[in-house]
Amino acid sequence: MTAYYITHRTSEGDPGVMAVYSSKVNATIEKYGGTKIVRSSDIKIVEGDWDPDRMTVIAFPDMASLDRWYDSPEYAELKAMRHAVMTSNAIAVEGI
Repeated sequence: MTAYYITHRTSEGDPGVMAVYSSKVNATIEKYGGTKIVRSSDIKIVEGDWDPDRMTVIAFPDMASLDRWYDSPEYAELKAMRHAVMTSNAIAVEGI
């Protein structure tokens, strides 16, 4: 069953560091079968108290692939880099 990594940025972070992150992260996602299906700052809140300034949704073939990517050595350095300069929330969910 397809698994989705859904994250929303809650702070912009350091633009220089995030440019490096952005230039490298797609290769790690693709290696584990992931595909970005949403990456946008054009967000319309229709319910609740959300306040994201950017939303990203990445589809993986299954939860095992998502977990392998998230815990991979290829992503570890990039994840640490992102965590050092910005804040976000993320969930992983299986779906149709």
